[in-house]
Amino acid sequence: MEKSNSKCPSHLILLCFLISSQFWGFSLPTSIIQQHFKGFKDPVDGRVSKPKEDGFLEIHCSRERSRVAWKIIQEYLMPYVVKERYQLPTTCRVHRDNDIYREQEEHKVHSDINEWRCGFCKKAFYEEKYLDKHFDSRHYDLLNASHGKCLADLCGALHCDLVVNTARLKSKCNPAASARNRHLCESLANSCFPVNKGPSANRLHDFFLRQFCDAHTCSGGSRPLSQKPKKRGMLYIIISISTLIVLLLYYSFVYLFQRGLKRGSQELKRIRRNGLKKKPF
Repeated sequence: MEKSNSKCPSHLILLCFLISSQFWGFSLPTSIIQQHFKGFKDPVDGRVSKPKEDGFLEIHCSRERSRVAWKIIQEYLMPYVVKERYQLPTTCRVHRDNDIYREQEEHKVHSDINEWRCGFCKKAFYEEKYLDKHFDSRHYDLLNASHGKCLADLCGALHCDLVVNTARLKSKCNPAASARNRHLCESLANSCFPVNKGPSANRLHDFFLRQFCDAHTCSGGSRPLSQKPKKRGMLYIIISISTLIVLLLYYSFVYLFQRGLKRGSQELKRIRRNGLKKKPF
């Protein structure tokens, strides 16, 4: 206790010095600040934040696999949730707020094929991976590193490997891994779509089991991610517009043709009337 109390005055002095330094326009080196404040706990979840030596915040969550998991959720789950007009509870791990990288990912601006721009500071990069490193070094304060915020942990249940690499389908099935992923998948179904929350939640619960969980077996179950909403592609739009243009031209031609015939017949009648000669008495 005496040791911890003896450190408090030094931290308070350093804190006062930092405040005064901001006023006078100078600052201490980062190494000195990290040395004095090493071991301070994060007030959000009580965990210790450990910056790396190069200034990056060390997060044990794969950004790439989290991105794949989010893509699967958006393509193979959310269209059905929106169709049912169902509101995901915040306790659901596939909820937007439970993605550690969601705030940063939504501030990516892909303005050109070789231009990625940070939505916070507008800095541009040639590739997405450099923008990711920029987020890790400059905007790591926006990461919510509390427990249960890593979507990559759900990749086993959501079949991320199937989306990333289809060759894995030919690998030998592991019964223990399948059972573990199925248990995680069923827990997601129960927490996100409780059957006692109404008909919509009940239908989505059954759909989630068919879409993700039933395929976690080595006995030849259903194919994962088998249902996907049909999207009207660019070809459909082009064909529709072309059909409308053809119909418009056709009916315009018919209208002009009929109008021309009617005008021609009227002029012919007028000529006949003017060409008649009166009989002499």
